[in-house]
Amino acid sequence: MPGENIAGPTVLWTDLDGAKVKSNDGKKLGKIKKISQNHFRVEKGSIGKKSFWMAKNLADVYDGDYLWLSNNEEDIHDKFLYGEEPSNDGSAPIEGVKVVKERMKGIPSQLDDSSERYKNVRDLK
Repeated sequence: MPGENIAGPTVLWTDLDGAKVKSNDGKKLGKIKKISQNHFRVEKGSIGKKSFWMAKNLADVYDGDYLWLSNNEEDIHDKFLYGEEPSNDGSAPIEGVKVVKERMKGIPSQLDDSSERYKNVRDLK
């Protein structure tokens, strides 16, 4: 992955089809239903299904159960939701996501510009 610095094992996006997705504040966002070159579609609900697209670069780590995103639920809903699949901007495809056995305590994988403290996801319910 050009420009990416991912150390350790990774999982391919094709293997994440159907994976559950959580924001970094522990909110369940749904399941991955479709994956494109630089985006993935998440679907939530069973009767009144909500479906939206997010950029792959929001993915932080995959712990075997959940794909954790690097943003909280409010930021994701405010900034990163697309009703239709976004067009590819010509950038290189994002091939994989870092795999961890459990989330790191108090330290995000990617530094965030916000001054908020990163919550320990093990304490979230």
